[in-house]
Amino acid sequence: MLVKKEQLKIFLPVLLAVLALAVLAGCSGGGGNANKSASVPEGWPEVLRYGVVPYESQETIARTYKPVVDALSEYLGIKVEMYMGTDYTSMIEAMRTKKLDVAEFGPFSYVIAHERSGAEAFATPAKSPEEAFYYSLIIVPAKSNINTLDDLKGKKFLFVDPASTSGNLIPHAMLAEHFGVSSAAEVDALFSSVSFSGGHDASILAVARGDADGAGISSSTLEKMIKSGALKESDIRVIKKSDPIPKDPVAYRSDLPQDLKDKIREFFLNFKNEEFFKEMGINGYYPTDDSKFDVIRKVVKALNLTPEELLKK
Repeated sequence: MLVKKEQLKIFLPVLLAVLALAVLAGCSGGGGNANKSASVPEGWPEVLRYGVVPYESQETIARTYKPVVDALSEYLGIKVEMYMGTDYTSMIEAMRTKKLDVAEFGPFSYVIAHERSGAEAFATPAKSPEEAFYYSLIIVPAKSNINTLDDLKGKKFLFVDPASTSGNLIPHAMLAEHFGVSSAAEVDALFSSVSFSGGHDASILAVARGDADGAGISSSTLEKMIKSGALKESDIRVIKKSDPIPKDPVAYRSDLPQDLKDKIREFFLNFKNEEFFKEMGINGYYPTDDSKFDVIRKVVKALNLTPEELLKK
């Protein structure tokens, strides 16, 4: 069919406009992808996943750590997502299967993650390098007639998680030493029932309500709960306090690119956020390394524990 000159005058500008838009769209799409790839250094993930062991509820942790996640994303120039593990074991396994890149572990869960998942400690949150420690506490209800560890025999006792330092490993060690036994199983046999609450806050509240006769918990979480008003100091009593424990390390996967690990370490050691620091009761992140956690390894050995046994629970 022949196109008349009048029709050509009408359709030609429209056709040219459509072609121009198609060319621009093609350039924009191709250029956008090229720029995106070019902006991420070679070997870096386009999304970095950062997690924290669930010492409190997931909602509380997500809210508390949002400033860290946002600032880390801006510093690295790549997207950073918060990874929410359901328990300590899930965090260890997520790093082992490369679903988690950077995490704040407890000292005990870090030791397991180092062995199983290639976790490499590089920083720790604290008030100062000299105060990079906390304590495990054994607590009982305020109105309980339990006053010593001996009074706990035959009672209901709570631990936090199999891979928790202050909520499992150290309470077991304190009880083993006191009662003259040499394994975690022998400690458990001292009580009428033993269970894991899943979180330090859950254990603390269970004891305060009288749902458990005693529990091993973290001094840091107890301090935070009292400070926030979630708990009154008079709701519980401390009947045993551990020796100092090295603070929770931040660790990355050892197989991440070295330049990425350097940038992550640089970020944490220079990170400043007064609101976050105040809520966490710290003044910053300070350098640490794997050797700081040899003291935890010695306790694990003394209690005849293995990562395989713990991760099965």
